[in-house]
Amino acid sequence: MSQAILFRPVFSTILRNRRLGSAICAAALAQLLLTLFGLPGWPCPIFHTLGIPCPGCGLTRATVYLFHGDFKQSLTMHAFAPIFVIALAVITFCTVGPRSHTERIAAGAETLEHYTGLTVLLLSGLILYWLARLVILQTAFVRLIQ
Repeated sequence: MSQAILFRPVFSTILRNRRLGSAICAAALAQLLLTLFGLPGWPCPIFHTLGIPCPGCGLTRATVYLFHGDFKQSLTMHAFAPIFVIALAVITFCTVGPRSHTERIAAGAETLEHYTGLTVLLLSGLILYWLARLVILQTAFVRLIQ
């Protein structure tokens, strides 16, 4: 694969699209609030259909633990929770913030993505993390997310 395909900016595209950012923020906020108040959120369609956890399974509860300050439990539940919170905060700011700031942040993210492939690296890391949990610790992983 060429560098142009691997390092294609994805996150900066989301930051520039306020409608998409609003949808992501609304869905994430709804899921987090439901879980925070002990109500059932959206169940994982992959887990309930195929019986295997998806790469994001446990991420909502891990984020709630992070908000409560329980960092150890958060990272035990899902190691990508801090990255999710940072990404969601940036998307939220770019969705509601002034266009000039949004464009500056999106341009910086685009440069970072273009030269480092950070988005591809993080998504690849998420898949590898998921596979490791699924293959090495499958029973504990399934028990953890239920």
